[in-house]
Amino acid sequence: MSADLFVAHPLFFIEYMKHDAGHRMPNVHYHNCYELYILEEGHHNMLVNDSMLTLAMHDTALFKPNLFHQSYRNHGCARTCIYFTERFLRLYFTERSIQSLLGYFDRTIISIDKEMFPRIKKLLLLLEKEDVADSRNRIFIYLAEILDILNHSKSPPKTVETPASPSNIDLILSYINQNYDKIRKIEEISDQFFISKYYLCHIFKEATGLTLVHYINNIRIQHACNMLVNTDLSILDIGMACGFNSSMYFCKIFKQAVSVTPSEFRRNAQ
Repeated sequence: MSADLFVAHPLFFIEYMKHDAGHRMPNVHYHNCYELYILEEGHHNMLVNDSMLTLAMHDTALFKPNLFHQSYRNHGCARTCIYFTERFLRLYFTERSIQSLLGYFDRTIISIDKEMFPRIKKLLLLLEKEDVADSRNRIFIYLAEILDILNHSKSPPKTVETPASPSNIDLILSYINQNYDKIRKIEEISDQFFISKYYLCHIFKEATGLTLVHYINNIRIQHACNMLVNTDLSILDIGMACGFNSSMYFCKIFKQAVSVTPSEFRRNAQ
């Protein structure tokens, strides 16, 4: 979801999209809201921070704010995404209820029980008809029902056959996520795994669809987003803490990734 899309509806948004096989998200993304990604048809892979996941039909991915994710290896799919903020929940729920609802996001993927999916689909259609601006809307009721169904779903995520990735990609992703603020050159990663820089870049792009530099920068931006929201550190200090060697370069990469400057992101999150 682009930053512009969520600015239009800062508390709640729902969208349905269908993609042909081979479609690829143009960019990795993260946003300052919670997301329910409900896969209604098809299957594809998804890169979430340092994990490579497979989503099958009726699986739901749950993303917390500013969580790096991108879908790829799409085999044709239809999905509905629901985006909402804690501010939206506070309009309707007690603090205790909010913490309970958000606790469901401790799971990354939930497979909806086959007999329960028609109920989920009915709620999604009802949500799409509601007017966010109408104070009498029932969005919060439908959203709570969907989260409750997901919480009680017992089906384990389904397994679908996808092309195998190099066995050390997970280790490389984990290493980057643990050292994103210290890495200065790609050679530091290739030396860590005793492979050439060329081979490292090749297998990484093959497995994830991203270049190493793009991935590292986006992990840094994700952490910067969290620090902008949860700390009072200056823009300069946050950029340095996340591994950028200049505030100008940090602001440039941040705006490319999030569509707003760090200062604008901090103001919008308040």
